[in-house]
Amino acid sequence: MDIKAITCIFLACTPLVWAGQGFQLDIKGIKNAKLLKNINLHLSQIDKEESDGSDRYKYLVTQMTDKALRSEGYYRSKFDFSQQKKDKITLNVTLDKPVRLNKRVVKIVGEASKSKDFKQLIKKEVPKKGTILNHRTYDNFKSKLENLAQNQGYFDSHWLFHRLEVYPTQYLANWQLGYDSGERYHYGEINFKDSQIDQTYLENILKIKSGEPYLMSDLSILTNDLSSSKWFSSVLIDPKIKKKLKSVDLDILLLPRKKNQIEMGIGYETNVGPHLQFKWIKPWINKYGHSLETNTYLSKPKQSIDFAYNWPLKSHPLSYYYQVAASLENEDINDLKNTTATLSLQRFWNDIHSWSYNLGLKIRYDHFVENGKHNKTFLLYPTASFKRIRSDGRAFPQWGDSQQITLNYADKALKSNVNFYSIKASTAWVRTYNINHRVYLRAELGYLHSNAFDKIPLTLRFFAGGDSSIRGFGYKTISPENANTGKLMGASRLATAIAEYQYQVAPNWWGTLFYDTGLAADNFDKKNLYSGGGLGVRWISPIGAIKFDIATPIKSPDDRRGIHYYIGLGSEL
Repeated sequence: MDIKAITCIFLACTPLVWAGQGFQLDIKGIKNAKLLKNINLHLSQIDKEESDGSDRYKYLVTQMTDKALRSEGYYRSKFDFSQQKKDKITLNVTLDKPVRLNKRVVKIVGEASKSKDFKQLIKKEVPKKGTILNHRTYDNFKSKLENLAQNQGYFDSHWLFHRLEVYPTQYLANWQLGYDSGERYHYGEINFKDSQIDQTYLENILKIKSGEPYLMSDLSILTNDLSSSKWFSSVLIDPKIKKKLKSVDLDILLLPRKKNQIEMGIGYETNVGPHLQFKWIKPWINKYGHSLETNTYLSKPKQSIDFAYNWPLKSHPLSYYYQVAASLENEDINDLKNTTATLSLQRFWNDIHSWSYNLGLKIRYDHFVENGKHNKTFLLYPTASFKRIRSDGRAFPQWGDSQQITLNYADKALKSNVNFYSIKASTAWVRTYNINHRVYLRAELGYLHSNAFDKIPLTLRFFAGGDSSIRGFGYKTISPENANTGKLMGASRLATAIAEYQYQVAPNWWGTLFYDTGLAADNFDKKNLYSGGGLGVRWISPIGAIKFDIATPIKSPDDRRGIHYYIGLGSEL
């Protein structure tokens, strides 16, 4: 049960005690926890030096208690004191009937009189007739009305009248409110300052235009949009109100990002050993917002380098862009040797609030060794991907999920050496309960079809095992084996699932228990399932979440044993 709820129950069942300089005050006659809490807040304003049981002290207690009760609608309360001990007095309160609302007049004049937002505020916040009077509700409504006017650009708005009429002997009260919104201000000139990007691109990011009605939330959206472009390290908006023109000019002050950014990451896996990642990013290259990203990965069994050159569309620079990408990869692990070169051209449609997708054409050349035989495969094929990520925006999200689907299709008619199609889908899910109980789930499915599987490059086949697959087993060590040599061949089917329970043991530190299961095989038969489990630690460092896991096999068709260690840095989604 919530501590606040327990406190309220305690107050409702116990007389309020107020102490000062060793003097004790009990209050009797009030059973409503809300009233008792409000009285306590008011009595806390009495100077402790006044808490001496004198007539003046009793007068102050009576005044403060009456003020607290009036604010909650009880106007004709009766008070008397009794004293059983020298250092203790009791205030006996007799409540009269509460004052209830009768008339609730809220008159809006000016442009806002036709506004749906103002009408909705009145409908939602004005109490119904017969509601017990509450001063705080009245004051809060006035504040909300004023804030709404300011947020929507009614900068000349003012009160015509505002009265709270109370008739204690009749137990009635009236709201009498009149508000003149005046004329709504509109956006005037919108100026970008100190930008290195062509102004046309920036103007196409804008969701507002000169002459449109002002709305404060537009400024937050604009700041976020310009920041998400990754072209600027700082975005400040300076609004300037022009009273005569009834307009708001916006000066948007921009600070370009540094031309070069470098990121590094390290990790460790039992079967891989230490591995290093190096990323070099140029967030902007020219005034058209083009960008470049290069990634290098180094470990004993695998080395790769790839780059991606992006150029945004002028009409939708935040969401739509083209990409030319290339990569070179060499891998020699678990009897699998593969060298791959790729080149691709893709078009991206991104939407941070929904699904993003991309379509493109890939060219790849693979030279791989399988069972001592050298194979060379050329592929030219279309590819498509669909992706959605939702989270609370934290480096270690307490809520979030992601989904991704990738489709590939190759045909000899497109000059590929082999026909094939594949689909791979994954999802991840994070939820936190009662602040420090966190659940992380992940699943992945893959399907590949080809009549010439031996010609499919190793990097397009499916393998399981490792940090983000099935822990307790080595990296890419789960796969069908060649019947003659016993060497791994890769699979045409993939299915994995991860379940983690995490508990926060200290600020920025979480302990975790996990269970992974799945297969990489030629069918989805459960006899091919491998399962592993273990425990780990998550540290929310200044550079992101760092994890350390220890895992061991729990079940496998070939009865494997051993302990595996994993160290990594990166997002779960």
